[in-house]
Amino acid sequence: MTPRLAALAALALLPAATAVQAASPDLLLDSGRFLAKYPGLTIGSTVLHDPRDEIFDRDGRRQSGVAPNYGAGSEFPLTRATVDFDWHFPLFETEALPFVSSRLWNARAVLGYADTSTKGPIAAAAVAQGAPSSKSGIHDVDLAFGPVLYGSRNWRNRAATPLSLILLGELRLPIGAQDPDSPNNAGDAVFAWGGRLGGHWQPQTPWLQGFRLDAGVRARWYAADREPAFNAQTPARTGRDLEFDATLARRLWRGVHGQVSYYHRDGQANEYRRIRTTANPPDADPLQETFPDPAPLRDAGTREQRLQFGLGAFISQRLWIAFAYTRPLAGRSGGVTVPYRQQGVDCVALGNCLPRDNGSDAIDGLGRARAYASDSLLLSLRWQPRQSRGAP
Repeated sequence: MTPRLAALAALALLPAATAVQAASPDLLLDSGRFLAKYPGLTIGSTVLHDPRDEIFDRDGRRQSGVAPNYGAGSEFPLTRATVDFDWHFPLFETEALPFVSSRLWNARAVLGYADTSTKGPIAAAAVAQGAPSSKSGIHDVDLAFGPVLYGSRNWRNRAATPLSLILLGELRLPIGAQDPDSPNNAGDAVFAWGGRLGGHWQPQTPWLQGFRLDAGVRARWYAADREPAFNAQTPARTGRDLEFDATLARRLWRGVHGQVSYYHRDGQANEYRRIRTTANPPDADPLQETFPDPAPLRDAGTREQRLQFGLGAFISQRLWIAFAYTRPLAGRSGGVTVPYRQQGVDCVALGNCLPRDNGSDAIDGLGRARAYASDSLLLSLRWQPRQSRGAP
């Protein structure tokens, strides 16, 4: 392999700077993630810790605690270990199929284990109603597959290009640990699908040489949740997400590299259905019982902006270790005001139910409706197995 291609292969080992969105390890902001790499496999492993003790509320204000309506001090601390596999390979190369055979293809898979806990007033509320306060186990599996649109045509003659484009179709399989009575889960319990277009650029201008830029856009849709968690305070239907991310990286000294990443997500309105209870329901009048109005409610959507800094170094030619720090900049969580109704006790048996208004109470949308404001830390290892002699 030529020195230039060896450098390109090394880019595959740069740090996986994983952002913290709910419990999903879906945002791999590593430098070189949209590079048209030489055919082979790269394996990454990350350990993420996020105290998740702050959120941006539905008005965009930073709040201490993740569920302010239950009282101050609620936390959803998360520790997550993931393994991700990234393959580049030719497809039906000998068949000379139009478009298919003339380029490399990319396949990706992310799986692992998450340990979640629930602390503070919301944990006490969960335990009081017989629900678990935390849930740990495997998280959902993310899969991606698609073509290298530009930058891989001449891989056999070992020619490199400073620009590459990759298009990926994505699917999330909801196999993660999830309990519909828990306010905090390792899995999301819904299918998700979408697509991502990303580009990698290595400037050739003398004063920019050494820098690397990755940028991508993604759209993601979610299936309906037939059993929303924790009294249906998680969305029954999550709105479409539109994301943008960019990473600028550079070698700082010998085998040491640094990078800075920016991430922005804008989520459409989430829908809540048949909420069963809230944190502070209004009292009913004498001989009356109160309950949330079962009509669907929609929030104003969610938003997240984060900045991330990474620093890493090569332990060997094929093994990379990196550390990353993420700082949320702004955001907005989902939340709605739930109207309450009241009616006479045992009115159904008496055949004389006349529900009437009885005030309201606000909820902090849980699950995918959270936008966390806490700083997080990530440790990453990436390894590129040696190709067999028969491999190109």
